[in-house]
Amino acid sequence: MYLSGLIHRDRLFDVASRWLADHVSKDDGRILTEIFAFERAITAPLVQSLVADLARAIRPGDLRLTRVTSKDDVRKAIVAAVHDPSPRVEQLLAHYREFPEEFFPRTPVHMSLVTGGDGALAGMVRRKRIRRIADKVSRRVADQLAGEIEVAAKSLAAARAGSAGIPLDMMVSSRQQMIDEFAAAERIVADRIRTGRLTFDPDQVRVDDVIGVKIIGSPPELARIEATLDSRDGTFACESEVHEGSYSGTHYLVDLELPPLDQTIARFKGVDWSFAEGRGLSAYHLEESLIDYLSTASSTFRVELILTTLDDLVESEFGRCIHEVRILEQRDRALYSGRIAQNASSIIEYMLQLAISPTVQVEGLPIKIWGRYLRDTVRQALAKLQDQELVEWLLPDTTGSTIEL
Repeated sequence: MYLSGLIHRDRLFDVASRWLADHVSKDDGRILTEIFAFERAITAPLVQSLVADLARAIRPGDLRLTRVTSKDDVRKAIVAAVHDPSPRVEQLLAHYREFPEEFFPRTPVHMSLVTGGDGALAGMVRRKRIRRIADKVSRRVADQLAGEIEVAAKSLAAARAGSAGIPLDMMVSSRQQMIDEFAAAERIVADRIRTGRLTFDPDQVRVDDVIGVKIIGSPPELARIEATLDSRDGTFACESEVHEGSYSGTHYLVDLELPPLDQTIARFKGVDWSFAEGRGLSAYHLEESLIDYLSTASSTFRVELILTTLDDLVESEFGRCIHEVRILEQRDRALYSGRIAQNASSIIEYMLQLAISPTVQVEGLPIKIWGRYLRDTVRQALAKLQDQELVEWLLPDTTGSTIEL
């Protein structure tokens, strides 16, 4: 897991890589908790400043950032922003009003809406939720493992063909033989991960859109934003891609530079860290750790920036390329979705949930990359992190744990 939106992404990648190999250190819980306690506090002001500068390039004046936790609120804001709809936009919004349940209602999000003084929608800021990060990382891991498993399976098939004295391309395999060889290949690859013979490349498991910013404007206005981006201090647009087809938009990967250390530290004077007590750390501990955390971190972090028009935003949320549909399609297109990929997703999710749980203690992982588990097992492990018992019985058990028959 290499999350480029974090300043301690290398440290997190090290923990994640070790956990996939089932190598847990006694300090890992504290490290994970510190990372996710500090990161948002450190990066949020810089993201907000970027949003303000870009939005004011097309809408001078006051701006407001309003947090929302449901995608329903996001879609309502988009609908309210449309004043002179094209026939296509009117068609899409009419369908939404008639069939709202088709549009993934009640989807939880961690977003803020950017509006001008007149209430006009100017943009959005989004941070990926834990489950979405785990999903995306597991797809990256799966893509890398797909080739490894295929090579291992072919090697097993070749050995079987050799034993039979026939060329591999002439051997006919039954369905059960192919299933058995694929399962054996999974075990071989999982063992390579466990023993450190197979490691992950940060670039292959990199996630660049943990923090996403979207600015909305007309084509001429968006051109002004690009000029602002070029001239802005401490801002480096390292990649850009123009999307055309189902909807149009320009996507940038933007690196933001942290201010000098003394300025960053000064910003945290008087910060209330008491929330850390609910995560297994004391406020005093975080205050003591802040300087070391900042001085050993990367000086930049990455944001995904999307420039789009209101019509294209409507298309992306109500039309041919609804975001949630794209998520489902990405899962369906995965090159490999077997147990190693599922276990990787569960391990990453467990790691991220530990970071916001009431404990920093981790003695061992309840999920191993080479194991086989039901989703119920994973859900139970996640519930225990929050000191909760997963209750799913229709009738209460009133007889106690042991009874005489």
